[in-house]
Amino acid sequence: MNLDVYNKRQHFLDWVRVLAFAYLVFFHTGMMFVDWPFHIESGHDSSLLRSFMMLTSQWRMDLLFLVSGVAISVMMTKMTMASFLKQRVVKLFIPAFVATIFIVAPQPYFEALQKGIIEPGFWQFWTTQYFTGQFWDGMLTPVPTYNHMWYVVYLFAYTAVLVPVIFFANSEAGHKLLSKIENWLSRGARILWAPYILYLAVFFYRGDNDITHNIIDDSFGHFIYIYILIMGVLFVRMPTVWDAFARNRYKALALALLAYGTNLIKYHFDTPLDVIQWDLVEMIIKWSWIATILGFAKHHLNFRNEFLNYGNSIVYPFYILHQSVTIIIGYYIIDWGFNGIVEFVFILIGTYLISWGLIEAVIKRNNLIRICFGLNPKRKERVILANARS
Repeated sequence: MNLDVYNKRQHFLDWVRVLAFAYLVFFHTGMMFVDWPFHIESGHDSSLLRSFMMLTSQWRMDLLFLVSGVAISVMMTKMTMASFLKQRVVKLFIPAFVATIFIVAPQPYFEALQKGIIEPGFWQFWTTQYFTGQFWDGMLTPVPTYNHMWYVVYLFAYTAVLVPVIFFANSEAGHKLLSKIENWLSRGARILWAPYILYLAVFFYRGDNDITHNIIDDSFGHFIYIYILIMGVLFVRMPTVWDAFARNRYKALALALLAYGTNLIKYHFDTPLDVIQWDLVEMIIKWSWIATILGFAKHHLNFRNEFLNYGNSIVYPFYILHQSVTIIIGYYIIDWGFNGIVEFVFILIGTYLISWGLIEAVIKRNNLIRICFGLNPKRKERVILANARS
């Protein structure tokens, strides 16, 4: 195995990861201001905001699964299988479990409070109602719930699928097959259409592209996320594929804008375009925008600096905290009587500042809390940051 492939860090993927997680605050704040179901609703419905969110809703999490696949693949070159499985428990299961019990609990509380289902009093809710397994009429999820932590729960569950994939990729037969795939996939503009083959096969077999985020009833979601997670695992072993994304970035952008523009016309105008299968257009939006982002990031963001190093160090606890912070702030701010733009900006900025403050003032200070939020103990973290700067 040529370890140079793994030792050459693709910094653009770190930028994609940090920026994608940061964008989730914008998206989840926006969910309060459009007519899509969310835990807290502001009463506003912004057509402009909804148009933008229609675009990113198709691929924002897929991108994170791809980057996660890259990280997993690199880890597996430096760890024994036992160490890898232990790491999955510590980094995924423990934070998901702790978050479900403590961090996510305010989300259904404030949702039920706004909908008039329960009386005020979080302690009463958490001690007597949250762990009952109830599914109140009008709520989005039963309690207890993992809500936005579904991403971490899914990643942990997919470990069972990834282990045999990585075993094969590390074998001699795997090396030969991946080399052939890399040579074929890197030519011309194949990276823009080849991944669609399996996407479309499963889409036409099912007849829909519904994703539920319910781990026991999300067959299409599991296919999409496992598929792109495996892409990340394998692409890191095919370095010329990243170059293919960069070479084809303008073609990807043209296709992405065409698909997105078509979708906008459908949503905002009464046109003959209604004969088009819109779920199919959304599938095109998904991969074309992923290819666009990877291509431009590879070309323009393949470097590191102190901001990236810092962002990488806090992005996981930031993800764990952000949605609960957004919902708590949102619950109070939407009653202040401001217009929608002011409320949106306050919630957005408040989520960033409060989440950052909690990470710096609380989470980073104690090793036990650090582990619960997916961070390394202080001593190990200092070594990692020193290596990142070297």
